Amino acid sequence: MIVFDDVSLSFGRHELFKNISLNLRGGKVIGVTGANGAGKSTFLKLAGKIIRPDSGEVKLINDENNCALRIAHYALQFAAVAPEMKIYDNLTAQENLFFFAKLRGKTLSAEKISELGERVGLDLKTFGNVRAENFSTGMRQRLKFAILLSVDADIWLLDEPTANLDDDGREKFFREIQAAKPDKIILLATNDRAEENICDEIIKLPL
Repeated sequence: MIVFDDVSLSFGRHELFKNISLNLRGGKVIGVTGANGAGKSTFLKLAGKIIRPDSGEVKLINDENNCALRIAHYALQFAAVAPEMKIYDNLTAQENLFFFAKLRGKTLSAEKISELGERVGLDLKTFGNVRAENFSTGMRQRLKFAILLSVDADIWLLDEPTANLDDDGREKFFREIQAAKPDKIILLATNDRAEENICDEIIKLPL
């Protein structure tokens, strides 16, 4: 469970969040919606402790003992697909997958890499040894999602995850999200109607 405890955040004179208290539980897809500038991406970054609030606290609570995780362990629980997520252009698709999994202490076999490509619709037999700098925006998005699947984190932060994808890519994303939700906390920032439709709960900003 991610707990927002009386969280406030401002950028300059603009007050984005004021005294927010929320409990975000797993087992469902939680949509975060709102107008442009309402703070959808910022909300996800607060949840992942990528940025800190001006006041209040964001905690990840372990249901087994009701204890908040230490910051060193907190980051390991998260994986994201977001516009600012960087992949390495000078690495191939396979090298990117291997590198990001290795950062989480995981080693991917050739069979696992092939499976990940199939799940996201990225033909790694053809493009696995192609540098990411040569990928289209849709292929890059598929690779980002394959990286997210490879690290198998407990919490997914998804910021407009199906942007730049064709219908096949969107269908594969939605299928993977629905399959994963019983075991994860999934936050999905979006203004896309199809993405909203797969959410079990909606948080509309401003709160």
